[in-house]
Amino acid sequence: MRLDFKPSSRRKPSLRQKATSWMALVLFVASGSVLAFTPTAAQISQFQSLPKAQQEALAKQYGVDVSTLTGGGGSSATTAIQQAPVLEPAAPASAKTNVANTNGGQVSANGLLSFGYDVFSGNGLGLTVVDNLPVPLDYQMGPGDVISVQTFGKTNQNLSLTIDRDGSINLPDIGPVAVSGQTFTQLRKQLNDIIKRKTIGVDVSVTMGAMRTMQVFIAGEAVQPGAYNVNGLTTITQALIASGGVKQTGSLRHIQLLRKGKIVSEFDLYDLLIKGDTSKDIRLSSGDTLFIPVRDSRVSIEGEVVRPALYEIKGETNTAQLLALAGGATPSAYLSRVGVRRTSAQGLEQFTLDLSKKSGRDFVLKNGDEVTLSAVSMSLKNAIAVRGEVVRQGAMKVTEGMTIRDAIGSIEDGLKPSADLNYALLVREVNANQDIEVYQFSLLNALTKGNSADNLVLQEKDQLFVFDNGLAQGYWFGSYVNSKVKANGGDANKTREVLDAQTGAIVVKDEATALNIAGTDKVSDAAELRKASREALLEPIVERLKEQASYGQPAKLVEISGAVKFPGLYPLANNTTVKTLLAAAGGLTEEAFLASAELTHRQMQGDSSTIERINFSLQDAMNGQSDVTLGAQDHLIIKSQPGWQEGMVIELQGEFVFPGTYTFKRGETLKDVIARAGGFTEFAYPAGAVFSRERLKRQEAERLKFLNAQLKQEISGLALRRQTTGTDPAQAIAIVDQLDKAEPVGRLVVDLDRAMTGDSLANLMLEKGDKLFVPALNPVVSIVGEVQFASNHTFNPNLTVEDYIAAAGGTKRQADTERIYIVKSNGSVELPNNSFWFSRHNDPLEPGDTIIVPINTDYLDGLSTLSTATQILYQLGVAWSAVKN
Repeated sequence: MRLDFKPSSRRKPSLRQKATSWMALVLFVASGSVLAFTPTAAQISQFQSLPKAQQEALAKQYGVDVSTLTGGGGSSATTAIQQAPVLEPAAPASAKTNVANTNGGQVSANGLLSFGYDVFSGNGLGLTVVDNLPVPLDYQMGPGDVISVQTFGKTNQNLSLTIDRDGSINLPDIGPVAVSGQTFTQLRKQLNDIIKRKTIGVDVSVTMGAMRTMQVFIAGEAVQPGAYNVNGLTTITQALIASGGVKQTGSLRHIQLLRKGKIVSEFDLYDLLIKGDTSKDIRLSSGDTLFIPVRDSRVSIEGEVVRPALYEIKGETNTAQLLALAGGATPSAYLSRVGVRRTSAQGLEQFTLDLSKKSGRDFVLKNGDEVTLSAVSMSLKNAIAVRGEVVRQGAMKVTEGMTIRDAIGSIEDGLKPSADLNYALLVREVNANQDIEVYQFSLLNALTKGNSADNLVLQEKDQLFVFDNGLAQGYWFGSYVNSKVKANGGDANKTREVLDAQTGAIVVKDEATALNIAGTDKVSDAAELRKASREALLEPIVERLKEQASYGQPAKLVEISGAVKFPGLYPLANNTTVKTLLAAAGGLTEEAFLASAELTHRQMQGDSSTIERINFSLQDAMNGQSDVTLGAQDHLIIKSQPGWQEGMVIELQGEFVFPGTYTFKRGETLKDVIARAGGFTEFAYPAGAVFSRERLKRQEAERLKFLNAQLKQEISGLALRRQTTGTDPAQAIAIVDQLDKAEPVGRLVVDLDRAMTGDSLANLMLEKGDKLFVPALNPVVSIVGEVQFASNHTFNPNLTVEDYIAAAGGTKRQADTERIYIVKSNGSVELPNNSFWFSRHNDPLEPGDTIIVPINTDYLDGLSTLSTATQILYQLGVAWSAVKN
């Protein structure tokens, strides 16, 4: 194609104006995809005659590579014209293209996408020159194709022959040969025959050179309709991709290929997308028109299908064909009730089809129909469920006459070692409201005695619950301890639980550290965790029974507390008795009192309720000799034996003849247990004894926590006020840190000398967890607090408090000299008066006494708690020093 520029009559255009004019026209036409354009050699020569700076400016202005027009790319423009261009992905579609793709409603009102249109979305293609494409043997030759002919033997030649407009090539020494319209295979055979016949003694090799470039038109509902230059191998789908795809308003199933005004092929893109059939994706010829008509009918299908979407239907389409387009139904589809909604001139119509029958599959669809496939019910049919401490949990098919023994199997093969053989539940639905009733049974009887009443016959939807016997709770207990360790700032990774295979006992490695940090007791917490395990499995049953309760029909629950292993709330089964309820609670503990138990029963009388309490013999109830019956909301209390106590031990340390841990009975005293330990050794110093009590330790810990919080609050207020110059809360903050780390001792001041004489006031009654430490005589007096050097000094009865303070370097500036006090070796406190300060009219200092010089709280204004906190810290330090020494 050649463009001729005619000069204006008034002014002859310059060379630069000419180059700019055709350059602008070429770039405008190319960018708009209206018509592909190839400049002539003269036009390229005009552009190349411009200065380099102007060439680069023009190329930059129109966004082209200057090397393609100046020959810098290594091949001339003429050579490029002879090469066959092919389609290659270009840059992503512009915003304008995206808008075009959404025309016609890409997404339906129910959120479905139109099937097939996304294949071309954003895939507009440009043209890239490639000269080494493989050519199929059935390629039809035409004007513009280049053929490479090589002869060797008698004569050697390399010929590049172009098929001219009349469809022939000109062979040297032979003349023109008509080849247009032949396939590449036919052409190669023809040339071989002609050349060998005309020239004796030569061999011929015929290959394909550059393919021809041809122009095709894309019209109709294409995203970018227009004329396109493509190569001879371009097919219908490649041309569609080059045009950016089909608009939402266009048809994917009636794409027409027109040649010389006649339809030569109609392409259904669904054949390619769904079946992979490319038989009708034929190659285009020069001058072909690809026409995309407007879509005429479309239906939607959603729900339980593989590919829910909007589908274009072709001709008369039934539901079976539509289902095939959607990839078929999913396994959860309910085919017996498929809904079809149709909009017509009469309004909305609803059809219900049974696709399991031929009549439903043959239902003919119309434009705009909406087909919905719903899911089947997810409730299990002809099945039961087994949960808890069984080897195989989950659902299983139920058969007529199936029993618990059939469902679980044997004890060895069907149950975990931790299964409770004495307590299990069967939960059964009894009506359409899914109300439940509960049956309790013994797994031991059900699995070992086939004819036992516990071997219940199962029904559809029954659920079996097998509980833990509490002997293998290492995992639960370890997790519980770890959670407490984390809550107390410890490292839970240092604790690891194992289970003793022989005894079933819980062993937590590094247990002492873990439990010390967690502040828990192994035995009691293990019991709590076993109870929690049972409650977790019971929880859904209990909640369901609560939900189905109503006026006049209380929830069928019963509570048991007291001397049982797992006290708590349990379902009231249809066959529950006192004996079976005890089995549900894990049985009696060793302190249970069999002579008497108490049952609290609530009775409704009109709109009021009364409580009735029944005392009965637990022994008779367990033997079946009692007529006590349980009802909803009853509470059974299992009493403990009078005077029963566990862990009644006291630890004696230090200067005893036989130190150790001693068990005592309630009512024993200090004198009694010391006598059992053989009394004191000759080195004992009873006046310095340290007596620790668990109850006081807990109280002390609470007080420390309270003082800590109070002191932090006062320090915060002091920091906010900052009114007094020179105020420094650092000392108080240091005391806060000490309070955080302080460990309570629970020390109780005792007078062992008086206790050993039988004094009723000094001779304390022992409590669980008491500890008594009697040190050896330690003739030392300690000075701590606000002195220059806190130190210990050898006891000298001739020295006063002032002498010992002087020996420690005297007091500091912040010392409160008016509140100096003495912590005696037995833990009591003395406040010296003026006469005692300068003389010894009162009791003198004794070995093991500690002189404490407190901080002056006025030194830190506003910290009223500081004095109390420091006193407690000093006393804790004195107590620990006594124990360590």
